[in-house]
Amino acid sequence: MKNTNIIGVFLALGAALLNGTVGILSKDLISSELTSSAVSFYKCLIAFLALSLYSLFSASFRRAIVHLTSKIMSIALCSFLGIFVLYFFETTAYTFEVVPYVVFILLGASTVTTFLCSSIWLKEKKHIVKYVGLLLLIVGLVIMALAEGAIGSLSKGAVLAGIAGLGYGLFLVFTKRFKLEGGLPLIWYFMLFGVIYLFIPFSREGWIFPEISTYPSLVALAVFPTIGGFYCTTMALTMLEANKVQMLELSEPIFATVFSFIILQETVHGMEWLGAIIILIAIVISEYSPKEKKLSNTISVHQDLL
Repeated sequence: MKNTNIIGVFLALGAALLNGTVGILSKDLISSELTSSAVSFYKCLIAFLALSLYSLFSASFRRAIVHLTSKIMSIALCSFLGIFVLYFFETTAYTFEVVPYVVFILLGASTVTTFLCSSIWLKEKKHIVKYVGLLLLIVGLVIMALAEGAIGSLSKGAVLAGIAGLGYGLFLVFTKRFKLEGGLPLIWYFMLFGVIYLFIPFSREGWIFPEISTYPSLVALAVFPTIGGFYCTTMALTMLEANKVQMLELSEPIFATVFSFIILQETVHGMEWLGAIIILIAIVISEYSPKEKKLSNTISVHQDLL
């Protein structure tokens, strides 16, 4: 595996690690006086202000922002999918369902979306092993969901989580299709448009100002999963296929489960670990699946021998 691929793998796993904190932090904020729309809006606003402050001290950052204006429409679309749709519907889903259930539905919908759409719009070829990896991922997620007791009819929370997953899956595909690169300056644009989009539902619900006690959680939510998570994801997309990035980020439920155990003292059951192990195996299978070129060369050698 090339060095860039190795870095891309670590970036995608880093995004999963950072995104694993979203549910815990969001639940904490929702339990205060903040609504789900307010949580989504404020975390995006804080992230945007933090990056804007950094740009004042970096000339290269400001130049990159100017350079990205040539792709402003593509950025606006991706921001709508990856910021507004993901943030708004995911955070709202946490008001109806437990964190693991939302994460499982979200990532499941995102995986299917990325897998199908990357084949259509990115022309990414899928080896049979990747289909096996996808199947194992779904099995692992189902086992973890069943272990959490997420059984029953399709709830409102599940629908909201599914819409969030659809948005995130399309975000991954279109970010790759439009070849959006730029690191933190690109994230600055995502946050800018995100603030504009999220202000609409926030203002419709009525202005709610956060209490001082909620600032640490809001800042953590803005810095770690919002800035850090999106930075790792967008950088990983410049090094790996969109479908592979999505599959690697499916390790997020593992991190979310660990964080829940450490922070909330929730018990981790045996079945949950079984699902986690299956997900890890699926990730390894996806990462080390044989390339089409190598496969064709092998077939050619066998034909020569015959």
